[in-house]
Amino acid sequence: MDAFTLTMAATLAVAGWFLTRDYARFLRGTYAMRGRVTSIQQVFVSRMDTHEKGDIASQIVKNGFYPVIEYPAPGGAISFTAIDVNASGRFHVGDEVCLKVSKTRRKETRICGTFSVLMLMLGLLVLGLLGLAIFSGFNASASQIVLASIVLSVCLSISVLYIRDQDENCKHDLTRTESGYTQLCLFEPTAFSKWKSALRDPVQRNKIRSSQVCGATCMGSAVVMMLVALQPLLHISI
Repeated sequence: MDAFTLTMAATLAVAGWFLTRDYARFLRGTYAMRGRVTSIQQVFVSRMDTHEKGDIASQIVKNGFYPVIEYPAPGGAISFTAIDVNASGRFHVGDEVCLKVSKTRRKETRICGTFSVLMLMLGLLVLGLLGLAIFSGFNASASQIVLASIVLSVCLSISVLYIRDQDENCKHDLTRTESGYTQLCLFEPTAFSKWKSALRDPVQRNKIRSSQVCGATCMGSAVVMMLVALQPLLHISI
């Protein structure tokens, strides 16, 4: 039985499960929509409230020029004021904005258990490659080494995409989309009526489907590799 091939198969299986289940669920937690700046709201705070002890409280709304953004909705257009320090003074009336909405208010990085297992499997695979390079007693074919390198590249790419797509990374910053639109990140509490919003976003829908297809491909490849590794045992049992 080839333990190294089994390790690669197990790593691919975990990666496929992560893409199909956890990463697709993560992508469903955000969606995007287009909005337009309709006006600019000027805010000046003339005084600050004080606590009972007399110390000066921090301002909830800072002085600035905040954009009023309107976006289409099934029940009619909805407008809101983007009260964000980073958005103050950076928009003009008529600017188009891409709104990235996250259906969670959690501040911490959302690392799931499957992702931790995937990182553990990647560590075992790297140790296996190092063992093949250092100890002469372990033999591996060139195809196994190439295949292990491909598995490592795929899994590392998945981890980079997952960490980069964490919506907390752009919570306090403005970014730009590939189309050149300014992207403003918003947060809303999870509500049943909003669960299907991600499926109405074509870009996010394609990401979800691509994640599921890639996950199924990884799991199918893992099954093939596991059968190849267990082939000697199958011959012995026959």
